[in-house]
Amino acid sequence: MPYVFSTLSCDNRYTSYTKTNSDIQVPSKGILIKGGAGVMNDRFITPMGVVTEVSKEELDILESNPVFRLHKEKGFIVVQDKKSDVDKVASVMNQDDGGSPLTDEKIRKMNRSKNSEVTVVTNNEE
Repeated sequence: MPYVFSTLSCDNRYTSYTKTNSDIQVPSKGILIKGGAGVMNDRFITPMGVVTEVSKEELDILESNPVFRLHKEKGFIVVQDKKSDVDKVASVMNQDDGGSPLTDEKIRKMNRSKNSEVTVVTNNEE
């Protein structure tokens, strides 16, 4: 069985569509790939990545989905034939999709990269 490793912060349902007789595309199948990387779970653990087992048929559908392919190209998704340690696989994947909560480390990086002169604008300028 194929395994899909994800470093996306949210679950993603990749949907395939079928055309009707009147050329309207309707959803035919949705495949849920678990997310949650970089987001603390109910046990106060923040996983680096998440793995979802899919069938070969589901993998074929996923590979034909343009959003799945984009996530794969950007390094947020990796497909393997065998189950591996999620943290090991995730350590070489793209970690920041912009959806995980801010941490002290991220804030420090953001502050270092910005200009030191900051202008504060408020609605109540007096």
